[in-house]
Amino acid sequence: MIEDKGPRVADYFVVAGLTDVSKPFEEEIHFNDACHKVAKPKEPITDVSVIIKSLGEEVPRDYMCIDVTPSGLSADLSNGSLVGPQIYLCYRRGRDKPPLTDLGVLYDWKERLKQGCEIIQSTPYGRPANISGSTSSQKIYITYRRASENMTQNTLAVTDICIIIPSKGESPPHTFCKVDKNLNNSMWGSAVYLCYKKSVAKTNTISYKAGLICRYPQEDYESFSLPESVPLFCLPMGATIECWPSNSKYPLPVFSTFVLTGASAEKVYGAAIQFYEPYPEENLTEKQRLLLGLAKSADGKSDGSKTVHTNKCICLLSHWPFFDAFRKFLTFLYRYSISGPHVLPIEKHISHFMHKVPFPSPQRPRILVQLSPHDNLILSQPVSSPLPLRQVKLHFYLCSSKSSVSSSNIKIFFLFPR
Repeated sequence: MIEDKGPRVADYFVVAGLTDVSKPFEEEIHFNDACHKVAKPKEPITDVSVIIKSLGEEVPRDYMCIDVTPSGLSADLSNGSLVGPQIYLCYRRGRDKPPLTDLGVLYDWKERLKQGCEIIQSTPYGRPANISGSTSSQKIYITYRRASENMTQNTLAVTDICIIIPSKGESPPHTFCKVDKNLNNSMWGSAVYLCYKKSVAKTNTISYKAGLICRYPQEDYESFSLPESVPLFCLPMGATIECWPSNSKYPLPVFSTFVLTGASAEKVYGAAIQFYEPYPEENLTEKQRLLLGLAKSADGKSDGSKTVHTNKCICLLSHWPFFDAFRKFLTFLYRYSISGPHVLPIEKHISHFMHKVPFPSPQRPRILVQLSPHDNLILSQPVSSPLPLRQVKLHFYLCSSKSSVSSSNIKIFFLFPR
């Protein structure tokens, strides 16, 4: 045990990620005395198509047809039209090409196609894919935008599509985006709208329960032991091994915060940065290679078209919410670790920040910490308040009446950051 010597800027520095004893996520989790299935992520949608069932067109191979709306109504895009064809939307999932990132509707007679988008101009059988019918002069088309070949692994892609009919009491499902353009422009029938959902387009991934890779200091403080659950808060979606196309860009590091509350209602604040780094391919088992879709060539080596990566997280725990300062310090550590070589080891920066930086006091309410010739941060004395401590940047806007500011028609809006 380490003896406590007054307030500390930070209590622990933690590195969380994949360890030798990490266990794969189970398909079922148990809490509140109940068993819950873990939802497996869906493959992203890579293609969309339009078919005209009234002309005998069938669903293309490997495609799924949207036959009904969320409430079970017919998903015919010309819903209720007396003379219009029966048109349905189909989609295909996969990882053989970059996924779709957006869907849209184009009114051909009054607007231009947005940059980067493409039009579904024909059905798989070669007929015009005009939603309003081949004889109509006001043509309506479905459009889409596709991700680039070297997209990052946290790119949002289309993972679900549905059709809704608001006049029948339907609304976009939770987390779905609605394309606010009616697909049915006939005089008869109900208005029909396209909705889609976007999620992170993860590649082949194996998820494990995050573990503690290392910590500093190695011993616990007398008044505060390192909580065992910290790695789970650092990487709530688990430590992963992911297989990316070799031309993929690295995702930017992600900063997050969390608060742990003990049995005595004492709060501990966590600040973390999650990032990716290469994972040695030779460490993979045959089962892992199979799950990642990582095939070997005839000579037993990988073909080089894919690379393997894992996620890690560096985290600071403190009894004080110096989130802005912690974000700058963790970002500095991450950049320091991927650059170099450096004369001063990274461990020196960590120990100096945790043990040598003085805690802000009434005599020294602001502490300037110089991390490098180009990087610094400021620690400010926490405000004594009965309310829970928070340190977030608040942006406020004054909205006043044009007639008279003195009439107290002033409203202050506080906008919290993401």
